[in-house]
Amino acid sequence: MQTEILTEARPLADEWWNLWRCDPDATPFQSPAWLLPWRRHFRDGENVVVTLRRHGRLVGLVPLVQLDGRLILWGAGTSDWLGGLFDPELEPEAAADALALLDKPLDLFQLAERAPLLRFPAPEGWEDRQGPSESCAVLSLPARPGTHMRQNLRYYARRAARGGVRAPERVGAGQVRSLAELHTRRWESREEPGVFADPRMISWLEEAAALLDQAGLLRLYAMRREGRVIAALCVLHAKGRAFYYIGGFDPEHAKLGLGTVLVGHAIAEAEREGLAQFDFLRGQEDYKYRWGAQDRPTYARYLVPAVRRAA
Repeated sequence: MQTEILTEARPLADEWWNLWRCDPDATPFQSPAWLLPWRRHFRDGENVVVTLRRHGRLVGLVPLVQLDGRLILWGAGTSDWLGGLFDPELEPEAAADALALLDKPLDLFQLAERAPLLRFPAPEGWEDRQGPSESCAVLSLPARPGTHMRQNLRYYARRAARGGVRAPERVGAGQVRSLAELHTRRWESREEPGVFADPRMISWLEEAAALLDQAGLLRLYAMRREGRVIAALCVLHAKGRAFYYIGGFDPEHAKLGLGTVLVGHAIAEAEREGLAQFDFLRGQEDYKYRWGAQDRPTYARYLVPAVRRAA
């Protein structure tokens, strides 16, 4: 096994995709389409990209950034499931040996229960603390919403149609900016800035969406009135799961329930494509549970190298 620590990951893009396809637990949030644009727009800190190779083939990838004396995973802060990528035949001890080369604390969070970064044995002498992280709300498919939710969905769909709103449609990645504008308007109506107050967010998401679309992972849905997009929803599909990332609607049409209609459409599309789960991601908003979602825990792990403890 060969381990190397790099300061740049872009030349790995093709190998990265191969490893992403090989890892059964990988989400779109570990794909190069998501993370390479993320790192280009969120530039703080220094890259520490850990790679593992067997007979020259990439079998492990952990893209980290050094910030404030610790190492965190790429995508932290804007992604709901974090982690590295690993060939399923890679032994956990190999990951431990690779990460033992690091000399800064590893601050890992939003890890899935089966994530290798949660399960590998801590290198000898390292401090190892584990605990809960923020949960995600996940709906098993096919969905079985209650009577009240089904009635709401039919009611809002009829109301939107009477208001001249077209039925949901799938649109291209070029509509990401419309989504961002709608999301911002909704939050400004609450006198809050919203995530797109950081200009890096829209620049990154536009680039990532185009790459995700090329890879077949993006599902961007919109509803129009008089030709103008007044509601939009960004969903990612991969490996039997749908991930509802972000949405927005014109607050002037809040009474039409467009958010409910769009989510219902996205869930129906996920079922039509044969997916097993619809993941609402982080946050415990009531509407997620009205659809029947249940909390799925994520985990955190904080590892301190022995050399740091001695210091």
